[in-house]
Amino acid sequence: MCSTINGYLNKLSDNLNVLPEEERKNILKEIEIHLEEKVNALKKDGYSYDAAVNKMLSEFQSPYSLSPQDYLDEYDETKIQQKPTISFFLLNIGILGLGVLSLPILEKELELAWVTLGVPQVICGLGALLLLNKRDTFILVFLKIAPKILLSLYFPMSLLFLWISFNDNYGVVNFSMYYMFIYWLTLLIYYLVIKRTSQKHQIN
Repeated sequence: MCSTINGYLNKLSDNLNVLPEEERKNILKEIEIHLEEKVNALKKDGYSYDAAVNKMLSEFQSPYSLSPQDYLDEYDETKIQQKPTISFFLLNIGILGLGVLSLPILEKELELAWVTLGVPQVICGLGALLLLNKRDTFILVFLKIAPKILLSLYFPMSLLFLWISFNDNYGVVNFSMYYMFIYWLTLLIYYLVIKRTSQKHQIN
């Protein structure tokens, strides 16, 4: 019997070595999520992490119990049935809200319409991140892509907006500068919450 989740997955990977690499990785990821959910459920019942892993693996089927085709069929069925969750939509609303909140950088003074629209969206996204207790393929994709959106899209976009404001107003607008720093702080907070959530769910 395997003593760790990684050990179980390694043996399962050996059993699935006849499958194409991409399909094998997808199956292993789905099963890893399932195993970790079982362990988390046992931890809530009072088991330590090691005890939960041992109990779960003792009750779980052997990594060699099914043929590669059986695993492939089961994975395809799971993939077809899986749909985006409410949490996934809320997470995307939060990212959209960050884009909305970047627009006041273009203004000479605070435009409440953008703030009124963007702040609730960002709060929804942060709330979904902080309360997230289950992950699926869509959540995994979001948690991997969202930090890249913040760093490679929204941060440079804020600099672009500041440059546009500078040119339109023939100089630096104090409001734009102050607001941009507040916006950067918001991006940083959002980024740190995403990374914390990723670490909580052991996503690399």
